[in-house]
Amino acid sequence: MSTSTGADPLSQQALDTPFVRQVKQVSLGAGIALIGMGLGFLAFRMRRAD
Repeated sequence: MSTSTGADPLSQQALDTPFVRQVKQVSLGAGIALIGMGLGFLAFRMRRAD
């Protein structure tokens, strides 16, 4: 294995703070949307079971 310093330029580059903040906001929004869809699905299934 060779360990050259310029092998992967992306691993050497630090992420900008606004980019990290944007990724966290998108992840949070996607998680909230998925939880809402899951709760809606469960409510729909429980309503139709009766």
